Amino acid sequence: MRGRRMGMVLLAAVAIGACKDEGGELRDVTRRRQAELDTTQTDARDTDSAADTARLRAFAGDTANAPAAVAADTAKADSAVAAATPPPGWTLNPKETRRAGTRATLRGLRAAANTGFDRLVLDFGDDPVPGYRVEYAPGGVSECGSGDPVRFASKTVLSIRLHSTQAHDDAGNATVRQRDLPLNMPVMQRMVMVCDFEGEVEIAIGASGPRPFRVTELANPSRLAIDLQLKN
Repeated sequence: MRGRRMGMVLLAAVAIGACKDEGGELRDVTRRRQAELDTTQTDARDTDSAADTARLRAFAGDTANAPAAVAADTAKADSAVAAATPPPGWTLNPKETRRAGTRATLRGLRAAANTGFDRLVLDFGDDPVPGYRVEYAPGGVSECGSGDPVRFASKTVLSIRLHSTQAHDDAGNATVRQRDLPLNMPVMQRMVMVCDFEGEVEIAIGASGPRPFRVTELANPSRLAIDLQLKN
């Protein structure tokens, strides 16, 4: 009887030891799995951060002929470095800035829908932001070469005219290939480059209605952001 009890005690001790070992293995597996999950979640957060709506994707083909120092997508987050002057408020009136002696090459166009507004970004790379005039064109816009009117589905057209600017290199190759694109955003519906001639570039945006707009200059790289408000 005493021998049987000793045998049972030994069996119980072995069973407890086995459970402890199994528990240790389970804990190790659990910890490894948790570490994997933590890494996956961190990667997801990093991806979400990089895909922040403030960072605008380049249209395919833009900046293809830019110098080696300018990457295919030179735009950083739009909150990167703003110009010394605080960004102006929303308006329906023309906005104009003149800069004598400034020449620039347009190297990319980006567009994205943001909370409360649609945005188009003009990227000039290492060149300074040129002079510009942004205004609604009640009479529409025309191709600067042929003079033919450009038809939009909407009657509301926002004109962005850049002074002393070109959208091609010295050999005549386009630095911005996307010149007529449907945007299909809440306000910005279509973008057309209607002029790239003799130092003048004009971009027209077909909008769903005459919404207030604002113009913001950004640096590193040089950019001009055009926002159209979703609501008046």
